[in-house]
Amino acid sequence: MEDQAASGLNITTFCREKQINRHQFHAWRRRLWEQEPCTGGFLELIPGSAVETGSGIHIHPDKNFTIEVDRGFDPFTLRAVVETLRSLSPCSV
Repeated sequence: MEDQAASGLNITTFCREKQINRHQFHAWRRRLWEQEPCTGGFLELIPGSAVETGSGIHIHPDKNFTIEVDRGFDPFTLRAVVETLRSLSPCSV
């Protein structure tokens, strides 16, 4: 979405040039706009140690990669984490 905005092209032209489904572009744009704003920047994952996100979500990036959630965790943050992890290629994890 940032690339489209920076391109100066309208969404239809941008999607056609980048071979992106315009309807999916709009769906993702709407979905991201409906999420609560992110309160931070990047989250550093350090192998072998737990990372506390401050939202009741604990990420353990060891060989058995686990995510623990506390009672009252932030479901929007968990969804964003899971979707981000799904989008990563196996080589970049």
